Amino acid sequence: MELRISDLRVFTVQANFEWTFVRIYSGDYYGTGEAGPAPGLMGMVNGFRRLLVGEDAFKVNRIIEKLRYATLYSGTTTHHLIAGITIALYDLISKYLNVPLYKLLGGDRERIRVYVDAHGGKGLEAIDSLLLPIRLSWIENAEIEKDRLVTQNNPVSGRLSLEKWNEDYSPESYAKRARSLVNEGFTAIKFDLDIPTPFLSEHRVRSGDLSLKDIDYMAEIIRAVRDTVGDEIDIMVDLHWRYNVNTAIRICKALEPYRLRWIEDPTTSTIALTNFDELKIISSYCSIPIAVGETLYSSVQFKDLLSTNARVWTPDIAKTGIIEGRKISEIASIYDIEFSPHNIGSPIATMATAHLSSLSNTLGAVEFHGHDVPFWNDIIKPKRKIIEHGFITLTDEPGLGIDLDIDVMRKYWKDFEV
Repeated sequence: MELRISDLRVFTVQANFEWTFVRIYSGDYYGTGEAGPAPGLMGMVNGFRRLLVGEDAFKVNRIIEKLRYATLYSGTTTHHLIAGITIALYDLISKYLNVPLYKLLGGDRERIRVYVDAHGGKGLEAIDSLLLPIRLSWIENAEIEKDRLVTQNNPVSGRLSLEKWNEDYSPESYAKRARSLVNEGFTAIKFDLDIPTPFLSEHRVRSGDLSLKDIDYMAEIIRAVRDTVGDEIDIMVDLHWRYNVNTAIRICKALEPYRLRWIEDPTTSTIALTNFDELKIISSYCSIPIAVGETLYSSVQFKDLLSTNARVWTPDIAKTGIIEGRKISEIASIYDIEFSPHNIGSPIATMATAHLSSLSNTLGAVEFHGHDVPFWNDIIKPKRKIIEHGFITLTDEPGLGIDLDIDVMRKYWKDFEV
């Protein structure tokens, strides 16, 4: 049995993040995947097409090895496209065999828990692949923040972002949003805490530092959230690589009374090049589990995380792909480490992550970062609400169980073509 690849097509659209859709064709059959956001993905198509056309889609391992060797000198962004290709290959194969992907992989979980990324008192603004804010027509009516940055030519994350405080970053706004999300059925909520406080000083931002007043304010936010949602709801916070080691430890100590499920990405230790020793220092002082992994690409990197005592792994399957994602899940299972995949993608990446998560023996929850995108459920077929009461239910539909509705896609991106 063979399933020869006849074409590769890639198209990037701007939503709350950039979504890059990948299609692998074998005659009349096709599979759809998604690559994590990165600059220039569509510019790689012609070269990758030369590598793929004629290959047998069933030989996924051979194809991935081929792409890895071909991109030895190409940097990390190629991992994103390779990941999208592997998702598309598995969608193609499982549709060809008329089985849902999770069953093809041997998964057994049919209900996948989801945690919602709340950002703050409102949702995160739309950003492009360079983490720059971008204004879009649908944003005007969405419940998201606007104009948080003082300068619009700095990325929204990091130590160069100058920001101004507003009421969206008050304890009351966080608590109100938490209550609303719990009423929708979510049992786990993640908030950003690398936000402007009323006391923020520019010189501290550049050093990854905070004053005691800043840290007390952050703790007040989480206290308000915990008091609002009670002890049955998991609360997590994301620090987006912003703080130095000492500041991260101070934040952790201030938040310990509120029994968080995890603190995510406290330092710059996993930006492009890794410095895992930083994580080891923080973990040794912090009783709250440290979560990390969305900027890592391979099972080898996650294996090396073991020495850091980071107790929650958050790989992004639109960057690792299915094969590496499965290996990461298995290593996490061996060491009883929580597997809670990062996900900022469209319904395609979300369903790919859910199918892979069906295999996990240590699954916590899959991230959902599209809560405030008004068309998130509209762009797929068959028409259904993917996430209900905080869970994704995997069905017997073949492949990922969903496909893109091209007509609806073209309402939002008129030149869309895959």
